[in-house]
Amino acid sequence: MKKEKILINIENINDYYEFKKIGYNNFLFAVNKFSIGYKSFDLNEIKKLDCQKYLLVNRILDNNDIDSFKSIIKDLNYFDGILFEDIGVYNLLKNTNIELIWNQNHFATNFLSINYWLDNVYSAVISNELTKEEVSDILKSAQKPLVLNVFGKNPAMYSRRSLLTNFNTYYNLKMNKKVVINDKVTDKEFLSVESDKGTILFNNEYFNIINYLNYFDDNKILYYLIYPSELNVKEIDNIINNKSETKYSDSFMNKKTIYKLEVK
Repeated sequence: MKKEKILINIENINDYYEFKKIGYNNFLFAVNKFSIGYKSFDLNEIKKLDCQKYLLVNRILDNNDIDSFKSIIKDLNYFDGILFEDIGVYNLLKNTNIELIWNQNHFATNFLSINYWLDNVYSAVISNELTKEEVSDILKSAQKPLVLNVFGKNPAMYSRRSLLTNFNTYYNLKMNKKVVINDKVTDKEFLSVESDKGTILFNNEYFNIINYLNYFDDNKILYYLIYPSELNVKEIDNIINNKSETKYSDSFMNKKTIYKLEVK
């Protein structure tokens, strides 16, 4: 991967400066009030940074949120683009010069849906619930270069409800807004993160598909997206450069997400 194509989510401003020192220049920042599941920032805190700056707006917004979002539109010209999930964000910004990147988890799974959006936006983030063959086919058929999520923890679910608060209140437990829970059926761990805007669950194992990148056409990829998810700068740099000795999941690169429902 060329460094100029790597887009790194930042959860600590000190990490931003460390990444800059070793040559990275494209960064993704979650936004106060409009992002969930990641450390978020005030726009004034990040708009002065000297880099390619993208914003992560991954919350589902209600009418009040949309009105609140309108108040920050004047500040968005300081940024290079927005990875958005809510269609309301698209409708507010579709006539601006801001690079819009469609980022609906679990939806960008076929080239027809992606190309529909590419008629209206700058790029799209491919779902990371696809096999390497499916990703390759989408890249070949896409009208524009796409964003490929290559490292992080997969978001499994997002709810507007305060799931942890409700659970802890019902069972009279100590309140905790970030916990790891175990699904006894699948024996998988999920990281649950709650804020005043809802709850998001991540698969609690890191996935890493960097070893599969030779399988894809680099010319069809706009950015390689990385979510450090509490790993430090040195660990992430080693992962990017295939120097890490840790074994990670390859996500769905070799496993189709097909489930059969039986009627008895």
